[in-house]
Order: sequence, then structure tokens, then C-alpha cells
Amino acid sequence: MDQTSQAATAKAADIVPAVKDQVGKIADQSVASGVEAAAAVGKAAESAARTLDEALPALAGYVRSAAEQSNKFADSLRDKKAEELLATAVGWSRQQPLLTLAGAALLGFALSRVVKTGVAPAAPSSNGADHGGGNED
Repeated sequence: MDQTSQAATAKAADIVPAVKDQVGKIADQSVASGVEAAAAVGKAAESAARTLDEALPALAGYVRSAAEQSNKFADSLRDKKAEELLATAVGWSRQQPLLTLAGAALLGFALSRVVKTGVAPAAPSSNGADHGGGNED
């Protein structure tokens, strides 16, 4: 048994770096997708601000400010790896535990709402078999 456990440990030691590398690549791809999404939001907000310039200039200013923030966010993510972002998030969570808890609660509430709406009861069938007070012989 001792040789078997040593062999398994050796195999695991060989596999772990490859798995870690793959997970890192996938996480970095997710960060890149997030950067693209943030940049797209920024472009859409800039376009909306241009549209609002004449009709609602004050609102256009707010939308333009949101676009700038979105672009800055995308730029700040662009040069970072997933490990760096995780370290930043962990550090922020340690500095702001109450905000982290509130954010987690809000996220949990939002996810529960999504799950509840996704698991809506089935609509009654139209074949008359589910009418509950029908003619029973």
C-alpha cells in the first residue's frame, strides 16, 4: 500500500503543474473577455452620451462619465493576469469586510431571484387534463 500511495503522490505532483497552467490560461481568457465587455460598455455609453448631448446635456455628462470609468476599468484590467486580480480582490476584501459581506449578500439575493425565475412552474396544459374540477365518471 505504501508504494501505491507514493506512486499516486508522484503522479499528482506531475499533474498539478499542468492543471494549474491550464486553469491560469482559462482564467486569463476570462479576464480578456471581461476587458472586451467593459470596453464595449464604454463604447455604448459614449454613443449614448453623444445622442443625449442636445436633448439632455446633464444626463449626457453622467453617461459620458460612466463611459470614461468603464474605459478606465477596461484599461486597468488589460495588463493584469487573473492571479493579480484575485490578490487585489482578496486584499480589498480584508480591508473592507462589511462591504464584502454586503456584496456577497446582494449577489446571493440576485442569484436566488435568477434561479427562482428560471424554475417557474409549468403552465397548465391546454388539453383539459389539468383543470381540477372536471367531469369524473
